[in-house]
Amino acid sequence: MSVSENMMPYSLEGFLDEAEVDAVIASIDRYKASADPKKFAAGASGYTIHNSENLTVAEIVAVYEPKGRLDINWQEIPRDIVEIVEGAFFRRIEDVRRAFPTAYGPYGFTYVEYQPGQFFTAHIDGVNRHQVCGFGVTLTNDFEGGEFSVETCGSGRLWARDGDRLVNAPGHDAQSAWYRSVPRTKWTTRPVRGNALFYGSGLTHSSQPVTKGVLRKVLAFVRSY
Repeated sequence: MSVSENMMPYSLEGFLDEAEVDAVIASIDRYKASADPKKFAAGASGYTIHNSENLTVAEIVAVYEPKGRLDINWQEIPRDIVEIVEGAFFRRIEDVRRAFPTAYGPYGFTYVEYQPGQFFTAHIDGVNRHQVCGFGVTLTNDFEGGEFSVETCGSGRLWARDGDRLVNAPGHDAQSAWYRSVPRTKWTTRPVRGNALFYGSGLTHSSQPVTKGVLRKVLAFVRSY
């Protein structure tokens, strides 16, 4: 895996077609109707897609999703949704590998919803030997706000070397004063239904608050060879 892969933003337009998006939404809505809504609060399952040194799940949620969100993690998400998104990923695998040559396959699927006022704070997922990037697939257009951002940075303070590989410096999220102080340049786009936005696992990313409607997404990470 190259350093450039870990820093790469990328997009695949039409990642899911209209019928696939409709199928994902229908499956999620059936699942939500069958379960206690309280279990879908961020961190309620005792698990969160994010991680941070020396923080509990509740503390991580407070840092990363300070206004909350609906969260259905990889342990709970309906299998047919995983199959739809996996199918789209491997259908477009050559397009994925144009930006991420070592991409092997997706894992860690999570469904999220952002209501008005909800967002996630700037952070880096964390570079490791097996993860090259993450991506999100937008399922709706009937919302306002919710813009997705990646942030580039010419400073080396965000990363360190562990032998021959790149790793993130400790505290690479909004809780750390040093992380907040590092100058970065933000690049922002509005998510579009059916499109997938990819972000290298060494790249700072965040979102703006939703201001109207509900932003619905499926998230996943990508393994590398």
